[in-house]
Amino acid sequence: MKAASFLADVPGLRLDQFLTQRLAGYSRSYVKDLIERGLVKVDGGVRSPDFRLRGGEVVQLAAAESAWSALPFEDWILHEDKDLLVLNKPAGLLTHPMGDSWLRTPEAALSDQEANVAGLLFHHRPDAQAAGVSRCGIVHRLDRQTSGLLLAALNPAAQDALLTAFRDRTVEKAYRALLWGVLGETTVEAPVGRPSGRRKVKVSPWGKDASTEFSPIETVRGLTLVEARPKTGRTHQIRAHAAHAGCPVLGDPEIFGPAEFRKLDAAGLPPPPRMMLHAYRIRFAHPRTGKAARFTAPLPKDFKDYLKALKA
Repeated sequence: MKAASFLADVPGLRLDQFLTQRLAGYSRSYVKDLIERGLVKVDGGVRSPDFRLRGGEVVQLAAAESAWSALPFEDWILHEDKDLLVLNKPAGLLTHPMGDSWLRTPEAALSDQEANVAGLLFHHRPDAQAAGVSRCGIVHRLDRQTSGLLLAALNPAAQDALLTAFRDRTVEKAYRALLWGVLGETTVEAPVGRPSGRRKVKVSPWGKDASTEFSPIETVRGLTLVEARPKTGRTHQIRAHAAHAGCPVLGDPEIFGPAEFRKLDAAGLPPPPRMMLHAYRIRFAHPRTGKAARFTAPLPKDFKDYLKALKA
């Protein structure tokens, strides 16, 4: 967001209300966040969002420069052509900001406090935005703590084709997950969703149908490294199905609290560096040629180092 100045010509308005009226496309909650971050001044002084303007003041908005804009985005690209970009997303990076301001005004993704893929795409691939992609080109998402393969479209036709492929379940995905417990070859078919009034996604009779195949790769000290192949694309599906099978994803923040980490310690197991889930492989029809495209992202260093520590 660029720096700007406005004259408070309507007395009696709250500061966040006034600025929302001047910044087309930005939500009031987003503007409130800018004010609370000290990016807005009234006659040179920082004010609260509920500050009442008397009229005649100068309201200044500082440029919301993202400290994370220097992240090594190009190093995370595994493939790029005229239609799509394949990223190896690191763990800890949001796919997109919370809230919906960035959907109406994509630039808001870049000025968000937290680094996110949407903002990086807006900044590093402006031609895609100019071509008319929505959601900064994003066609699916990964949880913040999940690493691995993420697709982005670089033009509207490619985005439409990829969104259709995800909707029709013709995109094949495989994950690597380290589970707490011993799990054999199994398929979990159980509906998942958020029970009314709850934040946690879990297996629930009121959820949406979901199916995940689990294949063990190796077992180490009571933990199982598996390949998980979701046949549907529900939010947190692998995590919910692994927990339903009695072997939750190690480090899942919805499950692992102080008590669970004490149990790991009692078993002589080191604490995981994060949720141990990685989007490992993806296969789909290329949106332009229709030919099969297949990409693999090797396990990241933190994942491999943890496995080594288990075996040491």
